[in-house]
Amino acid sequence: MTDLIHLWKYCHGCGQRPLEGNRFECERCPSGPDRDLCQQCYQSFQDGRLEHPARDHFHAPEPREFHSFRAVEGESAERHLPWLAVDQSDAPPPSVSKGFVVRPEFRCGWESFFGSYAFVVESELSDSPLLITALHVMDELIKGKNIDCSSANASYTGDELPSILTRVNLYDVFVENWAFAPLGSAGSMVSLPDARLGEEEPYCQRDIAAFRLDRDASVCPGKLAGTPTEVGEAVWLVANPARSTKVEMMSAVVVESNRETFVYRLAAGTRDPRSTSGAPLVNCKGEVAGINIGIGWFQGNHFGHANNATSIRNHLRTVPCRNAALR
Repeated sequence: MTDLIHLWKYCHGCGQRPLEGNRFECERCPSGPDRDLCQQCYQSFQDGRLEHPARDHFHAPEPREFHSFRAVEGESAERHLPWLAVDQSDAPPPSVSKGFVVRPEFRCGWESFFGSYAFVVESELSDSPLLITALHVMDELIKGKNIDCSSANASYTGDELPSILTRVNLYDVFVENWAFAPLGSAGSMVSLPDARLGEEEPYCQRDIAAFRLDRDASVCPGKLAGTPTEVGEAVWLVANPARSTKVEMMSAVVVESNRETFVYRLAAGTRDPRSTSGAPLVNCKGEVAGINIGIGWFQGNHFGHANNATSIRNHLRTVPCRNAALR
């Protein structure tokens, strides 16, 4: 392994993870596993020997010539070594209710965009619960509508997406045929002026989206944790990577934390948790500790990083006055 790596990325050409040396990120494709190439695979793409986007990657826009890349340097592998020294917790998992974690379908008129995960929490600002997910879960829609939600766009107000989203349909992610298990919908997106994409991983505290739940939605809201996570604390990623009918509580331990983000290490032998963006992490009380944002691989361990509950709460408290219903 080289000294410089990209722990949170892997190459969609050869599968290398973590991605070593320079990483080549497609500026056209939505956020996801088919966006990055290593140096060798990027050269193969340049030479016409590697397909990008991949043939089965239906999210990627066409034609091929529109896909441009930027080179990104890696960071020292030594920076992550302390994460391996934190002992795994043997605390028992909490219970979570059906209808807490959902699969969202974002609607823009007749257009439909499916996201990976979202979850429902009690609102501290109104009587109605809120649907919470990662903003980048909507990246296919965002790029398709040519909206710039990046941290580089100082003119982004948070109103651009709510103005075009007409509805979010919710599905039970823990049934075999989830597309035939609707749970209701969310009617409008909350304007979060400080939400952004493009932050450097794992410090992605601005990667958040929120929606107002319709009153007839068959959901069971959770609660946001009252304090940030601490190093050594047990957390569980609530997801369904096996597409089974069982709520899977993926055990993890916090290995780095601040008031806005935290990094966790999943227990050895955990199923590959890729494509779990937007899923909640809960603490031993079953409270929401954070939003899952990214997954990485380092020295035989799965790692993840999350937007901390404190950061979620801060975003919701800065909702502009025009979202008076949340006050």
